[in-house]
Amino acid sequence: MWFLPLAVAAELPDVGVWDRVRVDVPDWPGAESTSESGSVLLAPPPAGTRWRVEEAPVPDLYEATEAIEALAAEPWHDEGVRGAGVKIAVFDVQWYQAELWLDELGNPTTHDCQAERSCDLPMDTFRPRYSFEEGSHGVACSEVIHDLAPEAELHLVRVNGETTLENAARWAVANGIDVVSMSMSFFNSSYNDGTGPVNAAVDILAAGGVLMVDSAGNYATEHWDGEFVDRDGDDAHDFEWGSSYLPVYYSAGVHSVTVNWDEYSNCGDTDLDLYVYDASGNVVGRAEAVQDPESDSCSPVERARVTTEVEGWYWIQVVRAAGDAEVRFAIWGRDGDLWRTTPGSTADPASHPAAFTVGAVRASHYLENEAESFSSVGPTHAGAPKPDIAGPDGVTTSIYGVNGFYGTSASTPAVAAAVALVLSGDPRLTPREAADVLLGSAISRRSTWEAADGTLGAGYARLPPPGSDEPGACGGGAAVVPCLLSLSLLRRRPR
Repeated sequence: MWFLPLAVAAELPDVGVWDRVRVDVPDWPGAESTSESGSVLLAPPPAGTRWRVEEAPVPDLYEATEAIEALAAEPWHDEGVRGAGVKIAVFDVQWYQAELWLDELGNPTTHDCQAERSCDLPMDTFRPRYSFEEGSHGVACSEVIHDLAPEAELHLVRVNGETTLENAARWAVANGIDVVSMSMSFFNSSYNDGTGPVNAAVDILAAGGVLMVDSAGNYATEHWDGEFVDRDGDDAHDFEWGSSYLPVYYSAGVHSVTVNWDEYSNCGDTDLDLYVYDASGNVVGRAEAVQDPESDSCSPVERARVTTEVEGWYWIQVVRAAGDAEVRFAIWGRDGDLWRTTPGSTADPASHPAAFTVGAVRASHYLENEAESFSSVGPTHAGAPKPDIAGPDGVTTSIYGVNGFYGTSASTPAVAAAVALVLSGDPRLTPREAADVLLGSAISRRSTWEAADGTLGAGYARLPPPGSDEPGACGGGAAVVPCLLSLSLLRRRPR
């Protein structure tokens, strides 16, 4: 029987300190950054202007040469196909000291999409503007791409929020980028259903013929969602196992947990609150923002900072403070392990139908492994099948060393580079068609191609053999790529 906290022994102040806010007004005076549709500020604007939190993207890092073997890229290299003629952009938030690695990455161009809307200024990676930009995650992603597609034209792009993502998407289209690799997730901008401002950037890319290869995320053990149910009339959600508490396992430290619900177009119809308890019934995290439709900043989101003194189990409770009880909501127990999880753990923009979404499989003994336990699981909250495909992680890089680069952060640039090799091998293809070739050559354990796997999508990403006579449905030789493309398009046709 699960412990049911009965009393609040110690109350914590509401969490309401935002690093940055977003207004949908371009060129706001003194803005940190601006795009065609809005600006980023360090404090809320004067009353009367609607604003929302400018969420920082989360690098999908769980803590490459193995990726070459896993994806069967060496035969392509041997045939002289090494990514020439393809432009790849890496969108990332962490580029600390990237200048030190430029020679090893083939001297790519860098672009700061915060400093200027045009993204034309180079990055100053020795002076991160915000604490969440400290780290070399983007460099590691770029290294994986350069190992697999060393002759591709590589661009390193600073993207640290919704506004800079919009700038980067417009820059990519204007500059003829073929493939964008982004190993980051955004939370709380939509109900992770392919809509909202973050996913609008994917619309820009898709309309301009640019393929977004995006990480599925590492949140399979951190997500639960469902309809709000109150069987006993106490305004607390009752989970399917008969308790109003969801256990979560935390290490000692400071954590975050969020709840968002499906009212982004009608914010204020429902007001939910969030509480986290320890084993003694003390509140160690709470969020009680008022969802007021008349407020300048109404958002169907509760964010709680959780402080845990000891490692162990804690308990999450969601309470209806006001409004409609018939609402669907999601709990994201970020950096904690939920006792019970549900599918739908792909965040934005991995939830977008046009994003080529990548799960993670350990590179060592690649085809023998299941998806990593943390690799986010589909379908999305809108029911779209995700991820699209799985790629290798646990690869060696200069940044992370032989301990390995793990997570969908590592598998995504590997798949992006594989798409680039297909494009380089047949420049007549569009980036989307090249992705479809990779879908067609994926190794699947399923007996049919009709249904996507919730963890692996089409299967294990694997390049088709160039110019060989491999037996199979597509035969081999020069016809293998167009045959794989036609089969892939057939598989993706709506039934």
